[in-house]
Amino acid sequence: MIFTRQKRTFLWISFLSVSFFFLSCRQKDNHRQNNTDTVFTDTHIRHAKGFRINHFEDYTRVVINNPWGKDDKKPYAVYYLYKNDSTNLPDDGFKLKVPIQSVVVNTFSYFEFLQQFGELDKVTGVTDGHRVYNPVVLQKIRENEIQDLGDPFTPNVEKTLMLKSDAIIKSAYAQQDTYNERLLTAGIPIIYSLEWMETSPLARAEWIKLVAAFFDKEAEAERIFNEIESRYSAQIETVKNATKRPAVLAGDNFQDTWYVPGGKSFNAVLFSDAGLDYFYKDNPESGSIGLDIESVLTQFGNADYWFGCDADSYDELARKDKKYTLLKSVKNRQVYNNRNRITPSGGNDYFESAIANPDLVLSDLIKAVHSELLPTAEFTYIKPLE
Repeated sequence: MIFTRQKRTFLWISFLSVSFFFLSCRQKDNHRQNNTDTVFTDTHIRHAKGFRINHFEDYTRVVINNPWGKDDKKPYAVYYLYKNDSTNLPDDGFKLKVPIQSVVVNTFSYFEFLQQFGELDKVTGVTDGHRVYNPVVLQKIRENEIQDLGDPFTPNVEKTLMLKSDAIIKSAYAQQDTYNERLLTAGIPIIYSLEWMETSPLARAEWIKLVAAFFDKEAEAERIFNEIESRYSAQIETVKNATKRPAVLAGDNFQDTWYVPGGKSFNAVLFSDAGLDYFYKDNPESGSIGLDIESVLTQFGNADYWFGCDADSYDELARKDKKYTLLKSVKNRQVYNNRNRITPSGGNDYFESAIANPDLVLSDLIKAVHSELLPTAEFTYIKPLE
């Protein structure tokens, strides 16, 4: 059979059209198969920037963002949470069956999260046990129901492995350490905490949602956080009509450097929400700013209040450094420390439950500065120097 050039061209175009049709159908079929990994819902995160939670049909994906990475798309850690052993999971990340039944906690700030949604009894090990404030955890350490694994920077790896916990909650840093590496080699998932990198009190508190996901308590955590947010917002409303906006100094001198909060830090937000004026409020830093004592005297010498002082009395301040007495806040006896709830061995609740109760931290500042607005309130975490 002889085809003219026009007929050959027509048949070739027809062949390409049919091939493209079948290829398209195949691609659509493949896409349909991959749709089993389509996100059904996302947990609504209103303040925190450090994590996200995606719910698929058969599992939940928890992603902790990397605040140090140059590539925003590459996370610090990924977790796949499942309930059914037959669930097919992606190849990357940690795999954990939920709810987890045991956990080692190497960061004190998570005790309150666990307690608030009723999972504190799952803690099997801690670090720096003598510095714990939580009464329940302390009692279990005394009764050997919770193991003290030693220094938080160099925990006892062997004791940690012997606990056979489902996971370990541990602060994250820019670099991995040998402790992490040994745990990962042993197949123990690490739930990294990066709430301290957040830039507002409510953002830090919202990490309760991340922790709750590993215990299948997301709904409970959502309810708890909504209440925290509501109480915090109510405190802000309290000071909206305040007639004064006093100046504030924060932190203390440590090894010849006085660290004050950057203008984009959660403490700076806290000061603003409490109706305080802060010298570095327009500073772009989210971390701390290191100053010498002379700079502090120049920039904060006339500050009305000083919070976060590392002393119990004005006499102690004078003994540490006579220059402290030059501060207006010291002269007028308007200095507060964070030692209202401590244990004899060094436990301080400010470093434990405050993260989960930003409304109480805010209430403390308002009570100190605008006492007339909260006449019946009592201090939770702070107290005036003696």
